[in-house]
Amino acid sequence: MKRFTVAFAILLFAGVAFGQTLQKGKVVALHRMEVSLNPGVTIDQYLGFWDTKIRPEAMKVFPEMTSHMLKGIGADNKHEFAGLYIYESMDVLRKYWNEDGTPTEKGAAAMGKLQPLLEELGKLGSYTQTPSDWVILSSIK
Repeated sequence: MKRFTVAFAILLFAGVAFGQTLQKGKVVALHRMEVSLNPGVTIDQYLGFWDTKIRPEAMKVFPEMTSHMLKGIGADNKHEFAGLYIYESMDVLRKYWNEDGTPTEKGAAAMGKLQPLLEELGKLGSYTQTPSDWVILSSIK
């Protein structure tokens, strides 16, 4: 229930903050991340690499997606991070990802292009992520 509340709060915030872009039929993918840093690496270094190296390349290989980095600010998620990805439609999401979360052929090709950067990120630390996908049923402003 706690995770649902956090996810719902983030989606609600996203709906208010990005009301122009979150319209019925768009898909919101929220990937909560737990980061484990290698010795001598700061969280700012890790997230900076993610933000300046991986995300720009991800936007090239997933051109129909919008990407946002999130940092928890609440008492229950103060030390958490997440990726918020917005797809134009379920059809666009399914170009890259199967229903079970595995990549399609196009998604695997895109991830293959990101692999060298992900390997470089591994020198700074590791992460696990918990993905959840949501389709926008309605919006109100």
